[in-house]
Amino acid sequence: MARPVGSKNKPKYNGGLEVLKFEKQIEGSPITKDSSMGWRKWGQNNDYCNLLLNLYAESPTHAAAINFGVQSILGAGVDYEASNFDGNEIRPNYYQNWEEVIRSISLDYMLFGSYAIECILNKDGKTLSYYHIPLDRVRWGEYDEDGQITEYYISADWSALGQNPPIRIDAFDMRPDTKIEKGKPYLYVYRPYNPLMTYYTQPHYASAIKAIQSEIEFINYDLKHIVNGFSAAGVLTLPQCENDDERRTIIKNIQSMFQGSNNSNSLAITFKTNIEQSPVEWTPFSDKSSNINQYADANQRCINRILSAHQINDPQLIGLPNIGGSGFNSEGQMLETAYNVYNKVVGNYNRQCVIQTFNFMLALNGVDTELIMKPLKFTLEDSSSTDTSKRNTNDNIDENDNTEDKVEEKVDGNNSKE
Repeated sequence: MARPVGSKNKPKYNGGLEVLKFEKQIEGSPITKDSSMGWRKWGQNNDYCNLLLNLYAESPTHAAAINFGVQSILGAGVDYEASNFDGNEIRPNYYQNWEEVIRSISLDYMLFGSYAIECILNKDGKTLSYYHIPLDRVRWGEYDEDGQITEYYISADWSALGQNPPIRIDAFDMRPDTKIEKGKPYLYVYRPYNPLMTYYTQPHYASAIKAIQSEIEFINYDLKHIVNGFSAAGVLTLPQCENDDERRTIIKNIQSMFQGSNNSNSLAITFKTNIEQSPVEWTPFSDKSSNINQYADANQRCINRILSAHQINDPQLIGLPNIGGSGFNSEGQMLETAYNVYNKVVGNYNRQCVIQTFNFMLALNGVDTELIMKPLKFTLEDSSSTDTSKRNTNDNIDENDNTEDKVEEKVDGNNSKE
């Protein structure tokens, strides 16, 4: 059927040009899908947690911010004296202390926004042991009719279910009247409220995932330039060779002389197709010095966005330089102030999300106390000023000793005259 006259669907002539889109789709949030196997997929391919782990492994700024958040939760360790209990007698399990378990759970919380704890009733039938389960091994079950998740699934490797079939495990209820079977494992998963997701939570830095990926690409860009000698220095035109073996031999010899980071530049090589014995020609490429720091400003913007997503107000808290003057008398005073702001805005909330769970667990074991963490302190003493003060004190002592000696000599001189 012919197209009607004046149809708006008629394709427009674009001059023979075709637009190529090089946009790469980057998944910024997990898409929860039903796997028809009892659990919910974590992401489109059930591997969203691997994306978060790769970001942590490849981005130095993001990794430093995550580690700083973990350390701010752990602080200087558990204050057993203030908590009023012995950490050797009351332990989360038989082979780990409280600091080890808190650090592992805090890392999961900072990476994924959730954490998982396996709970097992001990042989005494009264107390429970608690073990950290890496959250990337856990998948959520379906909601029941009451809107509760009553089961989870654990696999050592969700990309190879044939070798690592998922194990179903019942959800653990923190209510004191919950009936627990002896020797049966249960799983408690901390899931804070998130209006964007129904099942899996988003990490607090979700808005900066693209900035983190950009920083990783900048690092790869630098690495490729170093490995490849930054850029091609020019084109080397050689006379025609007799056969392919001779051509490969020449190229191999030239590469051994010029290729590699130690030689600074690589070469682009071409061969003439005519049979004339033309001399070797060298055509250099123009070197643009501006390419050296081409993406420096963009990389710094990515770092600032990553720090903003982690709500870190001073880059020196994670070991990055602070550009510009701080206005403080000492570095220790500046870091102490910056950490106090972070601790009040972010750190206290994160610490409460982790420690409150352990306080519930202590209560279930009949321990009438709460975990209290020792705070971090960034007050640094200026060693140079301290040494100077000590030196001045010693000089004053020496002067006083000399004065006393002079007084004694004067007294002895007067006695001799008399």
